[in-house]
Amino acid sequence: MSILPTRTSFNQSASGVLAELKKGDTEKRNEFVWIHQERFYAIALLATDHPETAEQLCITAFQNAFASLRQINPKQLGLPIWDWLAQFIVGACADHHSQYSEASPPPPQLDPSVDGSAQMDWETTVILGTQRVRRCLSSLSPEQQKVFILRHQMSLDYDQIASVLNQTPETIMAWLYRARVQIVKCLGRG
Repeated sequence: MSILPTRTSFNQSASGVLAELKKGDTEKRNEFVWIHQERFYAIALLATDHPETAEQLCITAFQNAFASLRQINPKQLGLPIWDWLAQFIVGACADHHSQYSEASPPPPQLDPSVDGSAQMDWETTVILGTQRVRRCLSSLSPEQQKVFILRHQMSLDYDQIASVLNQTPETIMAWLYRARVQIVKCLGRG
């Protein structure tokens, strides 16, 4: 089975890709790292805002993924490769925050059901075009940009984004909702 980059390489079945990697072929392992390193680095950089730290987090995440691979049966995994792999970069970011982040005061309590962030129908705005959405990203605050990218380009869920950015899931939902509202407003202006 080839693990060369394709449009759907992030949605490939984890069982097939990991079974190939588990055989120990160094070339396939290097291809696998090459395919996913940019995505890992982007997430780590959004988490830390520090290039050298992001590189270290990527290395740690890949080491943890390959160590985990030795102890699992890939045939039993019924999920896409990115869903399996994302847990390692998210975990590396969470560990980094737990070690190096100062204790911050608890964020204000946010209720996602109040501002609509729990029920935003994002798909209706997608038909307006991804190029226009990208153009509107620059109007967002840095936190909103990070959350938007992590959710819609990196396909992380709310809990994973919360771990990467060292925030609560409620805060992430609120930031994402506000980012989506701003982008919809920007798209409306054309």
